Amino acid sequence: MEYDKNNVFYKIINKELKANIVLEGEHFLAFHDIAPKAPIHVLVIPKGGYLNYNDFTEHATDREILDFNRGISRVIKLMKLEENGFKLISNAGKFGVQEVMHMHVHILGKSFDD
Repeated sequence: MEYDKNNVFYKIINKELKANIVLEGEHFLAFHDIAPKAPIHVLVIPKGGYLNYNDFTEHATDREILDFNRGISRVIKLMKLEENGFKLISNAGKFGVQEVMHMHVHILGKSFDD
């Protein structure tokens, strides 16, 4: 399968569509999910055109991979999810129920500061 630039995440990266951005780095973008499944539901995507986790880890540069993973960690800290926990999910392909064919992870949790 080839990467299709008509997907919604590609359009968000290129500012063709708006998103409620949480954090942005050189190689990643984090934003709130428009259909949250938890009180806190943030998507983190690489800025490069990768289909899924395997495509990303096989073809991204070490710098992209490091920045992406550190971005996830920064979002977890920013959302204050470290102490009470969170889910980190990456769906891949048809049987993984991946809806958008652009590598992404979901960070789901609940802030207990409220």
